[in-house]
Amino acid sequence: MHESSSMDLSGLLSEKAALYPDFPIYNYLADGESDLKVLTYSDFEAKSKAVAASLQALGLEGQRVLLLFPQGLDYLIALFGCLYARVIAVPAYPPRNNRNLQRLEAIISDCNAKAIIADVKGVEHLIKMKRDFSSFKIYAIESLLAQQEDYQIQTIAPDQIAYLQYTSGSTGNPKGVVIRHENMLHNIKCQVEIFGDEKIHGRTFCTWAPMYHDMGLMSMMTALKTEGVCYFMSPVHFIQKPARWLQAISKYGAEYSLGPNFAFDYCTDKILDEEMEGVDLSNWWIVTNGSEQVRLDTLMRFADRFKNWGFNIEAFCPAYGMAETTLIVSTIKGTQAVRAINKNTEAVTDFSSASDITIDDPHAYLISTGEVVADAKVVIVEPNRLEVLAEGKEGEIWVDNPGSIASGYWQNEEATKVSFNQILDSVPGHAFLRTGDLGFMKEGHLYITGRIKDMVIIRGRNYYPQDIELIVQESHEALETHSGAAFAIDDGQEEKLVFVQEINRNYLRSVDTKELINLIRKTVAQEFDVVPSRIVLIKPLSLPKTSSGKIQRYLTKEQMLEGKLRIIDEWHSADTSTTSIEPSSPDIEGPVNKEVITAWLVKMLSEKAKLPIEEIDVHAQVRDYPLESIDAIFVADELSKWLEINVSPDSFWALPSIDALAGFLEKKYKERND
Repeated sequence: MHESSSMDLSGLLSEKAALYPDFPIYNYLADGESDLKVLTYSDFEAKSKAVAASLQALGLEGQRVLLLFPQGLDYLIALFGCLYARVIAVPAYPPRNNRNLQRLEAIISDCNAKAIIADVKGVEHLIKMKRDFSSFKIYAIESLLAQQEDYQIQTIAPDQIAYLQYTSGSTGNPKGVVIRHENMLHNIKCQVEIFGDEKIHGRTFCTWAPMYHDMGLMSMMTALKTEGVCYFMSPVHFIQKPARWLQAISKYGAEYSLGPNFAFDYCTDKILDEEMEGVDLSNWWIVTNGSEQVRLDTLMRFADRFKNWGFNIEAFCPAYGMAETTLIVSTIKGTQAVRAINKNTEAVTDFSSASDITIDDPHAYLISTGEVVADAKVVIVEPNRLEVLAEGKEGEIWVDNPGSIASGYWQNEEATKVSFNQILDSVPGHAFLRTGDLGFMKEGHLYITGRIKDMVIIRGRNYYPQDIELIVQESHEALETHSGAAFAIDDGQEEKLVFVQEINRNYLRSVDTKELINLIRKTVAQEFDVVPSRIVLIKPLSLPKTSSGKIQRYLTKEQMLEGKLRIIDEWHSADTSTTSIEPSSPDIEGPVNKEVITAWLVKMLSEKAKLPIEEIDVHAQVRDYPLESIDAIFVADELSKWLEINVSPDSFWALPSIDALAGFLEKKYKERND
């Protein structure tokens, strides 16, 4: 077993390539199932250095360069090309036909990016977009690899900036967490120590978590360190068919994987028994659940659903972490049972395969996110008086983990000062990160209870309410500026987005509130890829604010739940009735043609957008309706099954109308059957 002494991540790769050149470290399932693209240590190093040499020749050392790649090997090669060349990488996700474009523009502006690297297809896509990218140098990774420049060896210090990690939902005021080489290596060390080097070294890992997200990226870096064979697929392939994840875990004998809480609910609800034929999950012994609130109901349902295929609830390792700490702060270890505490009685229960525990109300429990990693210290602080609280008392979570905690936000001294390097007189010798999360410690375990910060977290992605409020209010002059509140409601299963908005008094009598509600739904879906579950329009000057005019989102939520808002009109997804169909078995008779496909699409859009069928206009674009990308992925997969052709989710956003989409699908169907 080799113990790396490298103090930078690129040096770590070079060491591994010298020791194990033919080791297949990364294996990408390009179709989510069998089309395997393999990257050995030596190929990885050679291609990364080729990219680095091109970046050096372009004079980009020290500059910020956006990486706009879908999931795949090219992303890893581009990232390490930046690391070798001392270029500051800025991971992001390529926008789809102007969706998410505002977020990308905000990131570009904040970090003053000098160039963009994408694959050839991505470069062509960027050029076609409405946003003018002509002021940027855009490079296809294929051309960088072909330049055959000589790589100039660089000395990379531990405190060299590796990349900027922008939080998921920021558009109006993005914050790029500054991650240095030493942060990454230290956090990898923490993860290895959690499970024990002998238990995690050389293991097989399988994931779909996106690499531009800290959870996905750092887990893959841990595999790099521990010589673990890593199999991964695109998040799109997981959403299309979640069984692919469990099938791959079984096929490749994966012992470790991870995902946000919603992924386990998604598997429980969507995977059919016939899709599990031949699957064996008994080798899967570490299952990290993090990135959003972990729920006992989710763990119990998943374990019960897949116990016949060898899954054991003891495999779950709930965890807590964040970009500002590079990733991990605390976790249940692979040798520990899942632990939960009853919010009412404070009784602690451990769940294992040997236990026969009946829980009448899983929602009454909080899940432990385990013990704090080695070298770290967590204290619970009363956020106003800044006093350290006793065990069992709820307060703000403050973390000190020298090495893993980032140095701050990119060129944002004000935000850095608020969160980083906080000193407590009662805890000398420590500089803490204020997380903005609420929780408490009990018997050495950390429990997460909520948030002070106004962050909305849905399916593991962060959304800043002020960004949503701004975009919505810019969509129509009847929506009063600085008078809306976006916040999350926990329905016991997951967090859902709610939006409360004042109507401008000049439009009280004239505006169509139903149209306004639909506009808000569409706007939020297009810009943030999430659809509100509830929208409330209220009277002018009735939104709770402080004396200085600051929106009181928490008080707004309380007033809504207590029925105290001065409501003009509202919409709730649970109250919406639409015609539903079984997509994979269309209830339309006759031969497949454009008219039949159009009727199918209209019914499906009605169901997914929660709109009456008569409001679906076949001459409008799909993107004109409040849909999330997860909806497009699902519909594309159902169409693929029905028509027996390959339908890409991108087709929905690219084509100019539903009618054009139906024509496109008819053509592909006829070509297949001719």
